[in-house]
Amino acid sequence: MKKRLFYGILCLSTLLLISCSIETESHLVKTPTLKLNAVGPLFEGSNTATASWEFSIGQLLGEEFSSEDFRDARIHELKIITPDDEDFPRIDKMVMEMKSKYTSMNRIGLLEENIKFNKEYAFKIAGKQEEVLKALKDEKITFVGDFDLLEEEFYEDLIFDLQVVIEVMVKK
Repeated sequence: MKKRLFYGILCLSTLLLISCSIETESHLVKTPTLKLNAVGPLFEGSNTATASWEFSIGQLLGEEFSSEDFRDARIHELKIITPDDEDFPRIDKMVMEMKSKYTSMNRIGLLEENIKFNKEYAFKIAGKQEEVLKALKDEKITFVGDFDLLEEEFYEDLIFDLQVVIEVMVKK
């Protein structure tokens, strides 16, 4: 008797949860090509490049959606394109992070190969992504790329093209 009651309550609570869940749909939002800039001089070891993206929520998916419709967001794709410059320095891996006004710095991607000039590279996207939705609602995101320079010094600015695709789940 107790077993039947337990399973009955379990089934009812499962049905209740399913009926109350909000249906969502996925939309991909692509940033414009951002300039990820490392200001020279750069020295051997760890260096940082940054790019900021400002936008309005209404422009992301259209005016029919508001920030209250957003249910979740995550980085879907992350890539850089290196400049077409033979003087491009030797660079090892890059870690990409993001930050907004009301979020902490969060790792979003990793590129684990030597980076060469005039090439496009896709990052491995972080499995655990925190605060992407909150960062979107802040309407300004700063992307930070930390990379290792393998040469002793490079005196010029180093600029990468950065493209980020974010998957946004919105209420239907």
